[in-house]
Amino acid sequence: MSSSSASEFGQVNPKLATLMRVIEDNQDKMTEGEYLEAMNALCALHRDSRESTSLNVQPRQPAQPVSLFAEQPEIAPGMSQGEKVAWMRVTKFHPDPHCNRITSQAWLDAEYRVRYRMLREATEHLIAKREELLTNPEPSTCSFIARHAVGHWSMATDDDLWVCVCGYSGKTKHWKKHAESERHQTWATHRTVSRRQVEKMKSYIRDDEAGNFVSFAPYPGYASSYAPYPGGIRFYPVTQEKNEWTHPELYAGVHTQPIPTEDGRERWFVYRRNTHARAYVQ
Repeated sequence: MSSSSASEFGQVNPKLATLMRVIEDNQDKMTEGEYLEAMNALCALHRDSRESTSLNVQPRQPAQPVSLFAEQPEIAPGMSQGEKVAWMRVTKFHPDPHCNRITSQAWLDAEYRVRYRMLREATEHLIAKREELLTNPEPSTCSFIARHAVGHWSMATDDDLWVCVCGYSGKTKHWKKHAESERHQTWATHRTVSRRQVEKMKSYIRDDEAGNFVSFAPYPGYASSYAPYPGGIRFYPVTQEKNEWTHPELYAGVHTQPIPTEDGRERWFVYRRNTHARAYVQ
């Protein structure tokens, strides 16, 4: 997963992008459970920010700490840690609002197959949100950025950020101004990229191809508690485009320059992306 995927969170609140970068930079120091918990919290904050923005209202400032279970009854007696976190995922991420309100006792009283199905559906919904946040647009959306971006990019809002292989970083809405700038044009005379930068892009691609695994058991640190809910889903976001530096064999010399068009708009050769389908692991 690319650290530059933080720009998606910056669509609404730049502070979320900073948090995203910190989490990604320290991912190797976290357990999978800690990483997933941090990502879940970020996704929730991002969703709340988008909803507040769409309604043109200011986020509420809580006068005092709010309990995670403020709208839920007390945890049912005898509820294991494994069942509690599975129930929490369903109440937080299931797309059916009726499932969001299920009590801990009702969860325990439900048949196993029903609990497992709800947990799978909640996990699928959570992954759908992550795919939306982390996957780059189709390359044809902006062929110039697709061919020159280091890491994640998006054009969902005017405030989305990106990094160019020439060293520039800025808002994607200004891509044409950057493409015509003296800085980029000077770099374009040689189009060379450092080995360190190339390796960085290749590492992003390796991460994309390996995919992100989300277990049905939200916190693997308590593996013994999750035996009733084995497996999970691996999804494959695209946070780095394959370009002439990461895959030179895909781009002939003629493709290192923009394609002339009748309307004068700059267009670059791009491939239609083939993405991996989700893999369900038992």
